[in-house]
Amino acid sequence: MLRPYVFRAMLDPLQARVRAFLLAQALLRPDALLMVAVSGGPDSLALLHLLCGLRDAGGPALHVAHLDHGMRGAQARAEAAAVVATCAAWGVPATIAQRDVPTLARTGGEGLQAAARRARYAFLATTALALGAHAVAVAHQADDQAETVLLHLLRGAGLAGLRGMRAVVPWAEWGAPFGHLGANCALMRPLLTTPRAELVAYCAQHGLAPADDPSNRSPHYARTRVRGLLPALAGENPQLVAALGRTAQVCADDYDFMQGQLDAVWPGLAVETPDAIMLRREGWQALHPALQRYALRRAAARLGTPALSLPQIEAARATAARPGRSLALGRTLRLEVEHAGLRFVRPDRARRTDEPQLADATVPLVAPGATPLGGWVCVVGAAPPATPDRWWVALDATALDGPLALRRRRPGDRFRPAGGVGSRKLQDFFVDRKVPRALRDAWPILVTPGAIVWVAGLRADARFLAAPATRSTIWVGFIRDEVALSE
Repeated sequence: MLRPYVFRAMLDPLQARVRAFLLAQALLRPDALLMVAVSGGPDSLALLHLLCGLRDAGGPALHVAHLDHGMRGAQARAEAAAVVATCAAWGVPATIAQRDVPTLARTGGEGLQAAARRARYAFLATTALALGAHAVAVAHQADDQAETVLLHLLRGAGLAGLRGMRAVVPWAEWGAPFGHLGANCALMRPLLTTPRAELVAYCAQHGLAPADDPSNRSPHYARTRVRGLLPALAGENPQLVAALGRTAQVCADDYDFMQGQLDAVWPGLAVETPDAIMLRREGWQALHPALQRYALRRAAARLGTPALSLPQIEAARATAARPGRSLALGRTLRLEVEHAGLRFVRPDRARRTDEPQLADATVPLVAPGATPLGGWVCVVGAAPPATPDRWWVALDATALDGPLALRRRRPGDRFRPAGGVGSRKLQDFFVDRKVPRALRDAWPILVTPGAIVWVAGLRADARFLAAPATRSTIWVGFIRDEVALSE
């Protein structure tokens, strides 16, 4: 049976390092609450034991979080029971939960490890929010960091990957997708510079009995295979783990510098809405290629796609030189290249643009009256708008050969734009006016039964425009539907 935790006044070197870590994060105080992710393995059990000692010496209050991923049946349930017993013996409250990760992986179209990680961090984030925890501590250690850096190196990662894991990750980067955006609960790794062997020795020294997860030795997982490479590489450098840790730190510093450079230009570079981000073309083209890549990554991450690969980034940079083209970046993000810039959009969200778009092929207009168009309203009436702009046109009612309607473009469409000579193909007109290809098919065109009267917002047919002395003028215009936009 587990004995209650016994506090020792004399700190060993490992506990002193963890104490210094908490002190640097302003958490070495009894009114702070630190949630500890405990799997029951040697790393997390050692971390919990270390933190219990600091708690008893006036450090933060603790709460354990343990998740059964639903992948190892009775063995995983036994490990959860062991964590509960340990917490009871050491006087630490615990939250235990279970998730069906295999089902999450199938429904989400991702691998088991990716689904497990997503489920685990969602559990940690929501539990920390519910508890009001000041921080969440996880037990990643130096060997984990070395494996992560080597994995990313083999996959061809840049600085973002080679920086590996960070000792402190703010809520906005790890927890915000799973909970309240305004929370302030950092994810912390107090053992990130501690070798695995030191933690195993600590468990033996203090009589701890950690669980053994056999999946950690399965060659099915890339991390396990990379772990097997470390001993051979250590033949070239016995301090390999420490060296890869230093590489991660240098890359993290370089990455932070690059992000600072991007921060300086971002306000003038990006136009952000909830469903899309536009990078202005001239600003983006003026960036160094390294900052171009980081700008693409940032835009993708802010729309919920944080892990673009280098091939995807390079494909996006190549596509950026070709206005009118688009590129799918996975299933949740699309890049649309326009003359004005690079627009990132979420295909799974209804797109709101700065231009009206028609959902139907033809929309009869109420005249006089207002016709809703999904985010916009088309108004027809005798009164001019208070402030005319390009989305309004004054027409001579006597020149119209029938009722007005809006429709989408059709193959072979031609019209006679005011100020031009003769008729033009509507397709050529769109190209000349640099209308984004993605908007052309649904662009509203005002028509009568026999003619195109106005390509909304762009140009009218001179034959239908009202002159200053025209007595039978009607106004047609588009205004924002604020009710629809707020829904």
